[in-house]
Amino acid sequence: SWVTDLYARLAMIGKWLKEGPPMCYWLSGFFFPQGFMTGALQTHSRKTAIAVDTLTFKTNILDETEDTVTKAPENGVYVYGLYLEGARW
Repeated sequence: SWVTDLYARLAMIGKWLKEGPPMCYWLSGFFFPQGFMTGALQTHSRKTAIAVDTLTFKTNILDETEDTVTKAPENGVYVYGLYLEGARW
């Protein structure tokens, strides 16, 4: 339900504030995920001194869950909570 998701969002943000950036982000838990993805591009741009408008996303599907990720990636971010509609894997 919506209220359950709201509590989960608040817990995610609260944990982020108290413990620092997580190793894996719940992308569908953000109100405006496009802003998070833009921030990920900007962080990579600053780290590598590459113009942000020349960067694109590359997606790799992993056989891990958010609970089994033990280390954040050196470049980019791990996300979870994405869904396919009208398609199959």
